[in-house]
Amino acid sequence: MPPKKSALPTKERTLFTRLISEYEHKKHKLGIKTADTILKKFPEHGETLAMKGLILGSLNRRDEGIELAKKGVRHDLTSFICWHALGILHRMDKNYQEAIKCYSQALRIEGANLNLLRESAFMHLQLRNYPPLIDARLTILRMQPHLRMNWVGLAVAHHLAGSLDQAERVLASYENVMRDVPDRNYEHSEVLLYHASILEEKRDFQRAAELLDANARQIVDQRARVEALARCYQHTGRKDEAEAIWRDLIAKNSENQRYFAGLLSARGIDIVQTSDEMRAQALALLAELQQAHPKSTAAKRLSLVFAVGDDFAAQATAYARAALIKGVPSLFSDLKSLYRNPAKQQALEAAVEGLRLEWAPKAGETESDPPSSYLWSLYYLAQHYSFIGQAQRALAYIDSAIAHSATLPELHMVRARVLKRGGDLEAAADAMVDARLLDGQDRFLNSKAAKYLLRKGDVDEAVKTVGLFTKADAPDPVFDLNEMQALWYLSEEADAHLRNRDLGMALKRLHQVDRTFQEIYDDQLDFHSYCLRKMTMRSYVDTVRFEDNLRSHPAYFRSALAAVDLYLPAVPEDKDPRGEQLLRTATPLVEAARFVQTLQERAPRRVETWLATFEVAIRQPGTHLLLAARALTHAHKLEPEHPELVEKLIRFKQVLASSGAQQQQHRNVIDRALGSIVPADKPCEAIYTEFLQRHSDQGRYLLGAAKAVVALRGREEGKEEAKNLVLSLVRSEVKSDLATLLRARTFLTTALSLGPGAEDLERFDAEAQHKFPLASTFKSAVAVEEERKRRADARISWTRGEGGEEEGEGAALL
Repeated sequence: MPPKKSALPTKERTLFTRLISEYEHKKHKLGIKTADTILKKFPEHGETLAMKGLILGSLNRRDEGIELAKKGVRHDLTSFICWHALGILHRMDKNYQEAIKCYSQALRIEGANLNLLRESAFMHLQLRNYPPLIDARLTILRMQPHLRMNWVGLAVAHHLAGSLDQAERVLASYENVMRDVPDRNYEHSEVLLYHASILEEKRDFQRAAELLDANARQIVDQRARVEALARCYQHTGRKDEAEAIWRDLIAKNSENQRYFAGLLSARGIDIVQTSDEMRAQALALLAELQQAHPKSTAAKRLSLVFAVGDDFAAQATAYARAALIKGVPSLFSDLKSLYRNPAKQQALEAAVEGLRLEWAPKAGETESDPPSSYLWSLYYLAQHYSFIGQAQRALAYIDSAIAHSATLPELHMVRARVLKRGGDLEAAADAMVDARLLDGQDRFLNSKAAKYLLRKGDVDEAVKTVGLFTKADAPDPVFDLNEMQALWYLSEEADAHLRNRDLGMALKRLHQVDRTFQEIYDDQLDFHSYCLRKMTMRSYVDTVRFEDNLRSHPAYFRSALAAVDLYLPAVPEDKDPRGEQLLRTATPLVEAARFVQTLQERAPRRVETWLATFEVAIRQPGTHLLLAARALTHAHKLEPEHPELVEKLIRFKQVLASSGAQQQQHRNVIDRALGSIVPADKPCEAIYTEFLQRHSDQGRYLLGAAKAVVALRGREEGKEEAKNLVLSLVRSEVKSDLATLLRARTFLTTALSLGPGAEDLERFDAEAQHKFPLASTFKSAVAVEEERKRRADARISWTRGEGGEEEGEGAALL
């Protein structure tokens, strides 16, 4: 039997009513005094204990508050106030599962309490428990059918649960009830647009168009209405009406590429897959639009997508000329997507090179400086050649530009990017710092400089740099950046600590990235009530769906993989401020598995997810081989020839062969799972040999083969063969990019234990430097120091306004 509820005398009941009022008005100190007054006479009064706990929780004394609230529940199990207070405290603590349990218990006692119903609905939505959410919303609607937000709340619940028919039926019922709504009422307008969006999602375009037409006077956001109407007309075959709407929208905003794409689609022209006939139609239509809207850059840019051959060359030249004369720094970013077509890439190169020669200063000219258009052509070409892998030529162009206009930060930024892609991270950081020094008030330049300093491994200098723009009263700059959820900084600093082998701090930053994503997810709780009050349902649904896929973000993906890699090997001890507790966790596999599980849910189409899953599974006791086999089959389906797959497959077969009787019970299941990759009886030697034969001229695959041979033969017996495979990466006939060669060098120095001065390592560095002359990793310490001095001298030169050495070098290379 639960403890019997004790009733308070009149005086204390009055005090308890005042206690609730003081909590609601945030008079927390007075509330604690009032609670203590009651508890002095009635120390076991459950509701007072719970309310005092709630006030303590509001004062950031969560642990004390939860303990008091639990004590209050124990003394009065039949009070909904006790359960409600405990639920609120769990909600404050982000413990939504426990909060739901408390709210559910409170509702069993006080089922008609609207506040409880609303809060429980928000908790169910936060946890995506859609059936109980729908039940709660339906109960609220039955209790208050006169409130618009209750109808919309039920519709949103059905919508998010995937019940589009039910959501549409609720909104239709609402519109039948709400008949006397004045025209251009914003809340009602948003409900109508939301209703239309659900019909669109159902692909019921006819009814959506009818709804938008019938309520044209009541809808406030006319732009959203006509855009939706145009889409609906297209899908119902009313192409002419759709085209008229798109043309009208283009007339109002001729820089919106979506409107041009909509018009082309109304004409039956596919932007992605175009035939010659479609291409001609698209170009004719876009030419007509350019005449009607001569200032429209979007029409000219879209024409470049369809144009080919000489027509493309002519249009690209005109487009680039106009942008370079205006001095548009983002021209390369604008045109970069066209580089997927090699012919267009070459045509753009020829066009801008021609313009550069046209604008280049001629001998005997009286003008002391070339026109700015010449400068911007150099700026574009530097980015162009860097993008296609010609780092030295790109560096020559940007050095020539800096020699003429040394005080333009954009030029130094591009120089930094060229050097970074070329592999010289130290010089790249210096160049980006040069850009920052030219405009100390620019926060973007400050952030870029810090980012490049982190990439060269100078964490202390990076912290000082970002500290110029963080709060002065913050304990340290990184604390403030963490509070601001600066994912870019946390990720980059984690990578820097990894390169410096400071594993504790790396893991600490990676966990801060994880917590940042959790905070972003938790923050949506405030919007569950706000968006329903403001009737912004379309944006709200988009936000909820965004939150569902939040951890598929590239920043989380990279950080989670890095954390898994850190947890898997044996880790050293460290100091607590340096991430000791994270590194010295007693359950590293559990921590790694937590990250991997999230990746499986949010990034299942990435092969790296399943390779990381394999590494976790192969280290686990019990039925780990089944999980490892599943991971391998998923990875093989996504990328059958991934260079790391063969090494993991060999390791798996070796572990399977030596596994105990418990694992052998699952042998048939495992053999069937791996049947899609290799036959069960195929020896590891044959797997390795066939893989090597298929990919003998690709650097990344040769590196994978080197790792595989170490797994196959062991570190000592396979060392020589693995070393020869890695050394073959620098041969001229083997295709290897810079990232692959850097990983290969790391493999030589770590897995194969080649130290400084080793003949094979020096030979690898010499050949790699021949392939990538700018990469500092392959240079000797003497050469790196000489370049550092040269950069310091060059900085003095251009800060004094002298062209000096860089001008001569750039001119010679050009």
